[in-house]
Amino acid sequence: MSSTPTIKLLIADDMDELRSNVRRMLKNQDNIRIVAEARNGRETIDMVKEMQPHIVLMDINMPELDGLKASEILAKDFPNVQTVIMSIQSEQEYFRRAMKAGAKDFLVKPFSTSDLVDTINNVFNSWLKDRPDLFANEPSADILTFFATKGGVGRTTLAVNLAASLAIKGKKTLLVDASLQFGDVGITLNLAAKRTISNVVEAGEISFADIEKNITRHECGLDILLAPREPALAEAIKTEHLLRIIDAARPFYNFIIFDMPPMITEKELAILDRSTMVLLVATLEISSLKNTKICLKTFSDINYDMSKVKLLLNKEIPNVGIGKSDLEAGLAIPVYATVPMESEIAQRSLNQGELIVLKSPASGIGRSILGMAERLAGTRNVPETGKSAILKIKDLLFGSN
Repeated sequence: MSSTPTIKLLIADDMDELRSNVRRMLKNQDNIRIVAEARNGRETIDMVKEMQPHIVLMDINMPELDGLKASEILAKDFPNVQTVIMSIQSEQEYFRRAMKAGAKDFLVKPFSTSDLVDTINNVFNSWLKDRPDLFANEPSADILTFFATKGGVGRTTLAVNLAASLAIKGKKTLLVDASLQFGDVGITLNLAAKRTISNVVEAGEISFADIEKNITRHECGLDILLAPREPALAEAIKTEHLLRIIDAARPFYNFIIFDMPPMITEKELAILDRSTMVLLVATLEISSLKNTKICLKTFSDINYDMSKVKLLLNKEIPNVGIGKSDLEAGLAIPVYATVPMESEIAQRSLNQGELIVLKSPASGIGRSILGMAERLAGTRNVPETGKSAILKIKDLLFGSN
């Protein structure tokens, strides 16, 4: 988790051009995130209740409820929200009225990027000075990435069910289908792709408000950003869009989980670089093991932080000629977790669009995934152990030691 707090900003101005200019000025400020925008004072109050920003950048003249009256309400009802008033009027009287209404600073339009950034940081830091522990428990999401070197290993099923398990345990979780051309998260959960990641990108400047408008909420409490409805739409989603989505969403979640396609391009590498943990999914099928070994070598060749990589053995079956310890010896990496093969449960869950951890929590698959969620959520820490004989097939596949 990041120890540097991100400043959550709400822009309140009835002029579209002003809000657009502020977004442009702040787009390269890593510590400031625009979480919402409002066009009048009443809408501002409603958005503050919902989004809980740290700072409101408030125009003094707005319809329905002007900036001064809205500032008075915020100062009374939301004392932890700091207001900065904006006005084209530079007279001392306007400054005095703004301070009396509870504003912490005053910006005269038009203002420069440096004036805007300095004002926001100064107001925030002044407020934070006497509250050093305020952000100790505030979310700053761990990024978990499910990756595999081939299809058919159960990557999406695991990603969906682990994300749901974390949400069920009260962890605010966002699942992103990053298999942009042929994502399966929607069909796995029987969800219609009415709003997708494409809609977020179409919004232009990506804020958390843009993400939130296009999230699909599962009944278990999991937030999902679905893949585009058509493969052609994936081309419009660039690497910088994915990184901005991560940055905008991270302050609002405990976990962000990516379900990745079986390829390594610039987009995948960017997500892998931001990941806290990479869950590399493999099965005991020979082709999966061969590709997994190549993947690990590729990670090593590009100097990827291998401490992030956790090997996840899916569809484990006893007595197939190779086991968990063979896998660990051949790939030179410990198995983080194993999920047993239960074909009937997995296939029924997929065909019916149901979560295994909800419909069959007592199954081997359900217990394994729920156990992983407990470890990740910090409620359990049980290392997996166990050994099996290293068979000849291991030497043929991985080479002898």
